[in-house]
Formats: sequence, C-alpha cells, structure tokens
Amino acid sequence: MIPNRQDGYIALLLGAVTALSRLPFMAGRLWEWDSVLYARALEQGFHVDEVLPGMRPHPPGYIFYVAAAGLAKLLGLDSDHALVAVSVIASAAAAALCYLLCRRFAGRALSLALAIAFAAAPLVWVHGEVAMPYILLAPISTALALMFRDARRAGTRRVLLVSFAFGALGGFRQDLLLFLFPLWLWMLWPAAATARVRAAIGFVAGCTLWLVPSALLSDGLVAYVTRSVRQLTGVSGVSANADRSIPLNAVLVGDSLFWAGLLLTVALLVLGLSRALASIRGQRLPDDAEAGFFALWLLPALFFYLFVHIGEWGFVLSIVPGIYALLAWLLARFAVNQRAVAAAVLANAVLAAALFLAGDHPVFSRASLVAHDRVTDEKTAWIRDHAPRDSIVLAAAEVLVASYYLPDRVVRYSNDAAAATYDLAIDGPTTLVIYEPAARPATVRISETVEFTSGTTLDLATVSSGTLRLHGTDIGDTRR
Repeated sequence: MIPNRQDGYIALLLGAVTALSRLPFMAGRLWEWDSVLYARALEQGFHVDEVLPGMRPHPPGYIFYVAAAGLAKLLGLDSDHALVAVSVIASAAAAALCYLLCRRFAGRALSLALAIAFAAAPLVWVHGEVAMPYILLAPISTALALMFRDARRAGTRRVLLVSFAFGALGGFRQDLLLFLFPLWLWMLWPAAATARVRAAIGFVAGCTLWLVPSALLSDGLVAYVTRSVRQLTGVSGVSANADRSIPLNAVLVGDSLFWAGLLLTVALLVLGLSRALASIRGQRLPDDAEAGFFALWLLPALFFYLFVHIGEWGFVLSIVPGIYALLAWLLARFAVNQRAVAAAVLANAVLAAALFLAGDHPVFSRASLVAHDRVTDEKTAWIRDHAPRDSIVLAAAEVLVASYYLPDRVVRYSNDAAAATYDLAIDGPTTLVIYEPAARPATVRISETVEFTSGTTLDLATVSSGTLRLHGTDIGDTRR
C-alpha cells in the first residue's frame, strides 16, 4: 500500500500528540551513568576516550546526538533537559514513522492503531522521557528501513542518496550501521554493478560527516577508531554486564520486548508461528518476499543482543518498530475484519498507557521517573547538609550521577557485583556514605542508616584509618 498526503498529515498529527504526551513527565535529573557522560560532552566539549575522566562521552560518542542536544542547550535548557528534549522529539518521529511503515502493509485504521500502541508502550514512553539516546534507535532504524525498501529496484540516483543517508545517520547511533548493513545489501542486490559502487562511495561519504569531527575532537583518527573498537569488543570500561550469560541476555530481551508490546507480543508469536508453519507446509502467499525484508532487519540486532551484548532495555528499540510493522503485515493477512482488530490493538494501547501512567513498575512507569528524581534530590540534599565535607561517598551504578550532583565531594566506585577489588588508603577518621546498597565495601560495619520519606536510605559507616577494600575497579576521584 502506498501512503498518500492524508497519511502524511496523520503521521504529523500522531507525532505532535506523542511529543505533547511526553512533556508532563520528563525526567528532571540525569538518568544514569551514560547520561552524565553526555552532559559532560555538552558542558566540557566532545571528546571520546576509553579512560573515564576523558569520556565525554564513551566511544563511539554519537556526535550527532550530542550536537542535537547542544542545539537544545542553546535555547537555555540545562544539560538534562537538552538531552531529554532530543528524546521527546525522537519519540514523536518514531511514532510518525511507525505509522508510515505500517501503512505499507495494512489499512489506515489498523496502521494508526498499531502506531498509537507503539507510542503508548511503556518501554517506548519511558525512553522518550529520559536523557539517554536509545529512543533514537527507533526513528532512525524505521526511516532507513523505509528508504531501503522504497529504493530497492529504484534508479541509481536514489540508491546513492539513500546510501549516503545511511552512512550519515550513523553519527547518531553507529550500532545501526552494523545491524542494518544486511538490509542495505538487500537494497543493493537488484542494482547494477555501477550503482553498487556508487552506493558504496555514497555510504563512505556519509560516514565521513561524523567520523572526521569525532576523530578531530578525540586525539585523531587512530585513537578514535582504536577506542571505538575496544568499546565494541568490551575491552574498556567497568561494565557490570560484560560477562552476562546468554540465558540472562534472553531474559532481558524478552522482558524488553514484552514492555514494548504487552499483549501484542503474544499475538505476534501466534501469528508468526502460524505463518512459519504455512511456509514449511509449502503454502506460498503472494507477499512472501516481504519475509526477507523483516528477517534482514530484525534478526541481526536480535542475535547480537542474545549472543553478544545487550546493555539495557532500550537497546531493543532498534527492532521494535519493525516488530510492529511485521505485526501489521501478519494481521492484514490473517484478520478478516481489520477494524475489529484495530479496536483490539487500541485496547492494548489503553492498557499500556494505564500501566505507564498509573502503574508502579520500577522501570516502566511514570512512578519510576518521579521516584528517580525525588531520590536523587533527597540524597544530594542530605549529603550536602549533613555529611562532613571530608566524607567519602561510595556508589555503584550511580557513581557518576552522584558525582555530577555532588561535584565538591569525593565519590568513589564500589560495586559488590564485581569480582575484583581494590584498596583505598584512609588517613584518618572518615565517614563513609553508602549511596546505594550495592556500594557497600568489603570490610566495614554499617553504623547508622538515614531513611527518607520515600523509603530510600543512605547507610553510614565510620573508618578510623588504614586501608579500605572496595569491590570493582578503581576509577579514581570523580570530582570535576
């Protein structure tokens, strides 16, 4: 199906409504470790490094993402809200593009219902409210998939422009170059040899738009590429999930996809298996060629997340719009009454919105956003007002968040999930503030616990002198 001008207006309206739905719930504090690294890039200048003090942010840097937030910062926003503004706009673009993509496979009512369900999904909603770049995976992957599909068997000029765009958009998320590379080759497969050569040149030219400035701002091309490769292979950093097993990856992927679709996830599994069984039995349908499009889009990233690495829930946003489009394709073929199916999809969207707005899930709810900001403020205020100036704050996953909001305090990394340990010399009587439970050191007794109205606590301990053994890797004093 070919979208028309009316579909364009619907997509714009859907994007606007999605953006407006995000505005009341935007996180007011930096969300996690990486958020601080992006804030550093905005405040101190872009510089990719593999050593934590020089990470502004970590490799490969996503320079276009930082630049987009920089534009928002020019409007007077602080670093957190500048980064969140990018997330809001990206979620709006993702909803609009999801509708246009679904419209390629299904009628208007079903496509709109699926796009609304996508925008209302708790996974999508949460990542549209925080200072993290994962939501960018959704609109960029969708836009590129649309361009690849429409440019297949098109003229050389169009293939060249799409290939250039593919390379250039990698400046927002370089991992999409890896995941969508097979789909790009699929686009080029029917093209003539000369068109393929020109497309390759266009792709490289697009990559230079982000590669050159990233390298120039990060100690040169060799240093930048080396650091990015090491990040990809997991050599650098203190990632707590570097050794995560495949079963745990599968649990995280499954949990993420559930919160991206809820009951639609079940429908997808049932319909997908039915279609697969039909193919095995030799029941060919006229549009079976579309299966290759979806396989080349969804499977590379899915296999990477399962068997190599998935850092957190938001990674799957690279494939979630494709899953909704796949569902549109399947529902359009299996459903007798598309309007009735659209009504059921909208009911799922209402459920998803209710879970986000009124639920209490520790991640996928409005309550989690509110709690994160409140707890960050409560901890910061108590430490500033009550902890001695020479105290040491110990934090694990939130070590950079703690250091960002306590720039004048000594904040050290300690994570009891890490196998390694390191020693910290203590010169005299010192108060330890345990910022989060996982940061408790190896050998110390908690002497006092401070509890806030939210139920959050800070544990305190006193060390007279000597050597304090901490879990993890020594990343140094995080004061700026």
